[in-house]
Amino acid sequence: MSWRLVKAKNLEILLHPFFLLFILLWIIAGFPLQTVILFVLVLGHELTHMLVAKLYGIEIRKIELFPFGGVGYLAKPLEMNPVKEFLVAGAGPLFNLIVLVALWNYSDLLYGTSFWSDTSLVAFLLRANTFLFFFNLLPGLPLDGGRLLRASLSTKVGFQKATEIAASCGKWLGAFLTLLGILLSYYDYMLLSFSLMGIFLYYAAGREQQTAVYVFLRYLLRKENMLKKHRVLKGEQLVALENTTVLELLKRFRPTRYHQVVVLNRTCRVLELLSESQILEAALREGMDIQLKHLLRK
Repeated sequence: MSWRLVKAKNLEILLHPFFLLFILLWIIAGFPLQTVILFVLVLGHELTHMLVAKLYGIEIRKIELFPFGGVGYLAKPLEMNPVKEFLVAGAGPLFNLIVLVALWNYSDLLYGTSFWSDTSLVAFLLRANTFLFFFNLLPGLPLDGGRLLRASLSTKVGFQKATEIAASCGKWLGAFLTLLGILLSYYDYMLLSFSLMGIFLYYAAGREQQTAVYVFLRYLLRKENMLKKHRVLKGEQLVALENTTVLELLKRFRPTRYHQVVVLNRTCRVLELLSESQILEAALREGMDIQLKHLLRK
């Protein structure tokens, strides 16, 4: 659905229809220059994410732009490395903070002279960067703050549970912004843009929630290859009853560990030891709802 802006050798930049609608509304309202400035700031925000990701050797194949930032589609699932996800997610807001500080100093003439006489545009740049900085740090997916939250939680509660928490926060934020925009539109109809953002945020958070398990399975496949390559990974043992489903178990897996699962019967006697690879193979072959007892050797 997105509109392609740029197609380079290894990078494609897309404009989401939601951003196109946002741009159209702002142009109709008589803010064409401000719209261009906002677009440049959002692009700079996303390119900063891409630059930090490349420093870690991670290629971003596509960037999809939204009014408050965007989504980078990576060659490798960055979500499974909490430290890297934290640093890459924080890079975008840091870009806006740097621009904000520079503009603040400029507006106070700390550089000695002013080269831009239109103070209204400087004021708009200050407001836009302030908004992009704080809005993106809100703790809900798919915002950068949601990714920071997930990276902080995933080592403690597992990737799946951390994603569910961050996505739920994103849905609540979306609902709040939708209602806020409707209420504030009584004073200024342009504030309905908050409602548009809220609707999209709610939708995008739900999409993150739905695709999380597939991202995780993709990573588990890569983790098995990592084990074969490096020959040693940190391990963790879990204990589960035989009627536990594969999906329930996957939610407990931590991104930075290779797992072994001790399967118990109803009287808590050990039946068998299953490796992460065996569980993954069963998930791909039989589906997520299969119970562990069906994976055991007869």
